[in-house]
Amino acid sequence: MRGVTAGAAVALAAALLSAAGCASGPVSDVTIVVDGRTHTVSARVSCTKFPDGKLLIYAAPSKFDATKRVRVLLGTQHRLVVYAAGFRLPEVRGFGDDPGEMVATKVDDAYNISGRLPPEDGQLEWRQFEIDVTCPGYSQPARDQHPRLGSL
Repeated sequence: MRGVTAGAAVALAAALLSAAGCASGPVSDVTIVVDGRTHTVSARVSCTKFPDGKLLIYAAPSKFDATKRVRVLLGTQHRLVVYAAGFRLPEVRGFGDDPGEMVATKVDDAYNISGRLPPEDGQLEWRQFEIDVTCPGYSQPARDQHPRLGSL
């Protein structure tokens, strides 16, 4: 697995923390296909648009259920770029952060993310994956309550 830059890791962590509490709203099905096997999760989907053009999609049955979740970080300026995609289910999990190995398409508010995931520890082969998720709406991230350095 390739390393994530420190800035990207911090941004993704902050985005996940802000979105983790936002997994509310109607339940919809999220489909994950890994190496030809289909898994469906009934989840609450939250989609957060950031000022820099990034979109965080987070899906989980509830904000307290960490056993089933999907997260995708997309760049949405000019074209869709998959910066990171991950999922954790009881029967399968995966994470990729190489935009060269993943692609995304969008029709209305339905996103399809697909590509290859690097081998996990103890595995030798890359895995094919696909995620289908629909955003029920878009929110903005919570504003930082701390003043910027140097501002009075």
